[in-house]
Amino acid sequence: MLKLHGFAVSNYFNMVRMALETKAIPYEAVLRYPSQEDDWLALSPMGKVPCLETAEGCLVETTVILDYLEDHFPDQPLMPRGAFEKAQTREVMQILQLYIELPARRLYSGVFFGGQNTAAVVDDVKPVLEKGIRALKRLSRFDPYIMGGTLTAADFMFLYTFELARVVARKEYDWDLVADIEGSQALIDLLNENASVERIAAENKAQMAAFLSRLK
Repeated sequence: MLKLHGFAVSNYFNMVRMALETKAIPYEAVLRYPSQEDDWLALSPMGKVPCLETAEGCLVETTVILDYLEDHFPDQPLMPRGAFEKAQTREVMQILQLYIELPARRLYSGVFFGGQNTAAVVDDVKPVLEKGIRALKRLSRFDPYIMGGTLTAADFMFLYTFELARVVARKEYDWDLVADIEGSQALIDLLNENASVERIAAENKAQMAAFLSRLK
């Protein structure tokens, strides 16, 4: 059985869990935090989560794991079959990760974890987010899913990146990302009706205190 190492506060861990559960792939969730300990580096060379342990070895990086699951478990696909449509879906996933989630992550300390964001970093992040949101509006459909009528892995990346960036933008810039993108709130509401999403949200809440204690 596959083992997925990580913890429920990690949005990338949750993206992979949603793919596994949507595709009905049996797996074991193993609680693990990022670290540079030798035993963990033997599985995850950068010390990150998530890490998928398979019979053939371990895989890291969320998009790599998602591609592996799609290739190895083709039933209940989460990517389009056509080469161009598949590339478009990956394009949106890259926009979400590189130009929305990762810039917003620079401000997580001050927004979520009681730290202090400097004015310079706040100013630096905003234009990157603006470009990312503009690109997402051009490339996505929200009809009702982000790529159109079919649920894809991009919807899971959207759910677990956009919501965090939304909180960051509201607090630091008084900017409502949902208001900027027509259909985004409807998609968030639709995805949050999923039983797996509800369970993961409950686990996120339950694990938050332990995670925050590790940051002190």
